[in-house]
This record gives sequence, C-alpha cells and structure tokens, in this order.
Amino acid sequence: MVIHSSGSTRRSARLHRLGRDYALIMPGFLLSLLAFVVLVPLLALSIGTFVVWIGALLLPLTLRTASAAAQLSRARVRAWGADLPPAHYATPSPGLRGQLRVLAEPRRWADLVFETLIAFPLRTVTAVLAITWTAVALGGVTYAAWGVFLPQHEQTFPGIAIEAATGAEAGTYTHSHLVNAGFNFVLGVVFLVLLPAVLRGLARLDVLVTTAALGQVAPGGGADASSALSAAPAGAPETSAGGFAAGPEGASAGGLAAGRPVSWSAENWAWIAAAFVAVVALAVGWPVLAALYGIHVAIAMVIAAGQALAVVLVVRWPAAGIAVQTAAAVATVLASASTHAAWPWPWPVMALLVQAVLVLIVALRRHWLWAAAAWAAPQAAVALAAAGVGVDGAAGASMIVSASVSAAILAGGVLGRQWLANRGALREERRTSAGLSAQRRELEERNRIARELHDVVAHSMSVISVQATTAKYRFPELGDDAEREFASIAGSSRQALAEMRGLLTLLRSTDEDHGAPLAPQPTIAEIPALVAATRRSGLRIALVVEGVPDASALAPAVGLTAYRMVQESLSNAMRHAPGAEVSVSVRAGADALEIDVENGAATTSGQHAAPGSGLGLAGVRERVEALGGTVAFGPTAEGFAVRARLPLG
Repeated sequence: MVIHSSGSTRRSARLHRLGRDYALIMPGFLLSLLAFVVLVPLLALSIGTFVVWIGALLLPLTLRTASAAAQLSRARVRAWGADLPPAHYATPSPGLRGQLRVLAEPRRWADLVFETLIAFPLRTVTAVLAITWTAVALGGVTYAAWGVFLPQHEQTFPGIAIEAATGAEAGTYTHSHLVNAGFNFVLGVVFLVLLPAVLRGLARLDVLVTTAALGQVAPGGGADASSALSAAPAGAPETSAGGFAAGPEGASAGGLAAGRPVSWSAENWAWIAAAFVAVVALAVGWPVLAALYGIHVAIAMVIAAGQALAVVLVVRWPAAGIAVQTAAAVATVLASASTHAAWPWPWPVMALLVQAVLVLIVALRRHWLWAAAAWAAPQAAVALAAAGVGVDGAAGASMIVSASVSAAILAGGVLGRQWLANRGALREERRTSAGLSAQRRELEERNRIARELHDVVAHSMSVISVQATTAKYRFPELGDDAEREFASIAGSSRQALAEMRGLLTLLRSTDEDHGAPLAPQPTIAEIPALVAATRRSGLRIALVVEGVPDASALAPAVGLTAYRMVQESLSNAMRHAPGAEVSVSVRAGADALEIDVENGAATTSGQHAAPGSGLGLAGVRERVEALGGTVAFGPTAEGFAVRARLPLG
C-alpha cells in the first residue's frame, strides 16, 4: 500500500511538472505574438514621426508597453519556478519632461529589444516544437483508430523496410494498415515517453534566455541563469549551462559586469545581442548556404547552427565559442569549394558578419589576447582550408576583406573595453573621493562634539570633583558622614572624568587610529559594586542575583549589556523617582539571562525630576536586540519597570 501511494505521488508530480511546462510554453507564444504585433507598429510609428515630435511622445509609450510585456515575461518565469530578481525602473515623474526621461532608461530599451527581437522567435520555435512533438506522440498512438480513413499510399516506409528485410514480394506490406498502425504506434510511444523531457528542455530554454536577457545585477553581484534555475521546481534537471555571469576576467572587462546598484546590466545586453545574431545567423545563413552555395540542406543547417551556437557560447565560454566558429568556418569552405559559383568565398557575407560580432563580443568582455585569438584562429583555419582546395583572386580578396573588417572590429572592441575600464576607474576614484570627503566631514563633526563635551561637560565635572574633594578643608565642621558622602561624590566625578577622557580620545581618532587607551569594559560581576555605589546617593535598592555564572563564562557583550542596562535603569530611577525603592533582579536560566529593574513612585517631596534626553532606554533596546534578546519597559501601577532577556548561547 505504501508503494502504491509513493508511485501515485511520483506520477502526480510528473503530471504536475508536465502541466507547468505546457503552461509556460503554450501561452508564451500567444503573449509574445500579441507583444510583437503591438510593439513593432508602435516603434515604427514612433521612429517615423519623430521628426515632427509626435514620435517623441509615442516612444515613451512604446517603451512602457515593452516593459509591461517584459514584466509579464518575468512573472511567467517566476510562476514556472525560477528565481528571477525584480526589475527596477526609475520613479515616474509628472509632466512632459518626466515622460521623456523614460527614453534615458537602458532597462526599458533592453525590454523592447527582448520582446521584439528575442521573445517572439524563441517562443514561436518552442511552441511549434511542443505542438509538433505532442501531435506526433498522440497521433502515432491513436493511428490505428483514424488511419483507416486516410487514402491508400502507393508505398509506405514501414512496408518497404519490411519487404527489404524479409525479401517478400513487392506490395505485400506496403499497403498493410496493420503494419502502418504498428509502426506509428511504436513511434508514438517513443515520442510520448520523451515528451516530458522535451517539454522540460524547451521550458528551460525559455527560462534561460528570459533570465539572461531580463535578469538584474544586484550590488556586488549578478543575477544569472544559474541562480534563476536554482529554485526550479522539484524534480527539474540540474542546470548544465551554469551561470551566465561573467567570470572574474569578464567582471573586470571594463564595466560590463559592474557590481553597482543599477536597473540594467551590460551582461543582459551581451546575451540579447548574442541571441539575436544567433537567430539571424540560423534563419539567414541556412537558406543562403543551401540555395546560393549549393550545400546540402542538412549540412547547411549544421553549419548555420554551428555559427549561431558559437556566438552564444562565446559570451560565457570564449574558448568553446572560438573553436565552434573555427570549425563552422572551415566546414563552409570545404562544403562549398566546388559549388560557390560567383558568390563570395571562402567567407560568405553571413559568416563574415558572425565572425565580426564574435570578435566584438570577446574584445569587449575579455582580455585582448582572447580577442586576438578569436580573430586569428578562424582566419588562419579558413586560409589553410582554402589553400588546400585552391585559391583564386576572388577568394584572396574575400579573405583580405574578412581579415581587415574583423581586425577593425577587434581594434574598436579593445579600445571600447579600455574606455569602459577607464570610465569604471574614474567612477571608482570619484566614489573613493566622495567617501574620503564624507569621512573628513564626519571627523570634523566628531571633533566639534568633542570640543563641546570638553568645554562644557568636562569642565563642570572637574568643578564638581574639586568642590567635593576640598569640602572637608573648606568646611571643617563637617561630620564623618558628610565627609564620606563628599568623598564618594569626588570618586564618582573622577571616574566620570576618566570615562569622559576616553570618550573624547575616541571621538577625535579615526577608524584606523588605535591611539585611544584601552580599558576593561564593565561586566556582570560589577553590578553589585554599581548598586552599592548608587546606594550611597540615598537610593534604596534591593538586589537579587541568582544562578549567574562567572563573568569569564559569559560572552563579553552579554555582560556589558546587562551592566549598562542596570546602570541606565538606576540612573533613570534617581532622576525621575527620587526617594523611591528600587528592586534589581538578575537571574540566569538554562539558556537566557533575565534582568528586571523596577522602581516605585517618588517619595521625596519638593524635588522635581531631572530632565533626560530620552535616548538612554533607546540605547538599551539597541544593545539587547543586537544580541538577539528582548526588552520591554514602561510604567507600572507603582512606578516604572525595565525587563530584558538576553540569550546565553
């Protein structure tokens, strides 16, 4: 019974994944068709009427429409299960100027390019393949039921194959409905078994392209296809393509993968350009090689597909892309050596364009040695292959043109990469300068605060210390109790002055300056001494300490936070509730330290509460929450209470 339940669950999961793949592929074609039909006329109308300023008003509408379509594409990919980060657009501004600012958003232009040039061809191919594969699978399985209504063919492939294998008389099996039904049934079963894998591959292709084109770059990192597929539905195949983010070499390629908070990414543009050129190379190169150069259709398809694949591979894996492009170029030379007639050879126009784009992508993204290899390897291989089959004047001119054009592209790409690198260095220098200016202003402000503390607070504390120390000399008639009280005041003031000097040194030092004197921070073991010192001010305090471990067994931050909390609570009680009774409880449990400080109502008449800044308890809250603890404070029926719980782990 358990096995049956497990099998049923697996079947249900497979059907769910199959339905999710269908839901991604089939509506995607219709949505892309709608976006294409709307965006292309809008874009053409905007460009055509730009000279009379009508296009300037229509173009922002076109870009916003493209962004809406792109947002829908992102939503579809997220619904499938990929983790695609959200897009960030500039906040819309009112008025005509705000509308025209849309034209300066690269992210919206990338959305327009994707929806008009990438999404529609891609989803047309995936939808056609999905429909065709499904139709073959279902049609083959049910051929026995509907095949009887088809007209009889003179010959059928299954019958011919059986007759050839068995040596039977011609016509024995070629018109047999049973043979055709059996063949189509087997074919349908094969297609049906492979249907989930094919649909998953088509869905992943859609997700990979959409993520590469519409993904975002986060500060300090990149959103790539591998991260998008990392949260793919359960049971999805592992990502074999890896991430799309440029590696360390590519990241330093002069700003193509800048790790700054932007709403678009040059990485996206690279994938969009590569995908567009790949689609054009396949759509144009295949028929051109077959029709004009006389190459067999199947061989022409393989060569065109190799050129398209090379442009895509070189974005992430330059060595693989260069190798595939070299092989495709050599195959073109060998396959069309005797059939090219009067057309450009050994570099057809489409092959030359693909070579130029490939060199440009490598030059912009990689070190110049990679770009030189991308230029030299195909040129040298084609020259050797052409020399092997014979080179005439026209072929030599074609190779010279190809080498010159791609070399110019190489030089432009290397210079462009250097320019981008210089811009990135300039931006970094400005950012560093701005940081230094902010640090200087902060230090100036800290020095100003230090001067104020020195001139006002430190002076007043010094006066208190001197008066308390000299009181017994200025007033000989003071009793012993009064002398002890003044001595306590003098000691507290001297301690406060010492702490003030440390604070002033800290304020006047930079983050790299280690000149501030280091002193032990208070710990939980010093709470009884703190309570005893506060009692000498006349405050009645009841202290309970239970189960508290030794200070060395506690994290220093926990002990310091407990001490500061009790110190702030006692200070508040002295200021706001003079004469009140205060209870301090510090108890340690199995996993937490509980601190409770509660005071009653003020009992000293005629004495007003001292004013406070209101920042002390806020600081206590920050300290406690930074350690993962909780704190609560507020008035009670008798007075005021502060309670905190600090984790011991």
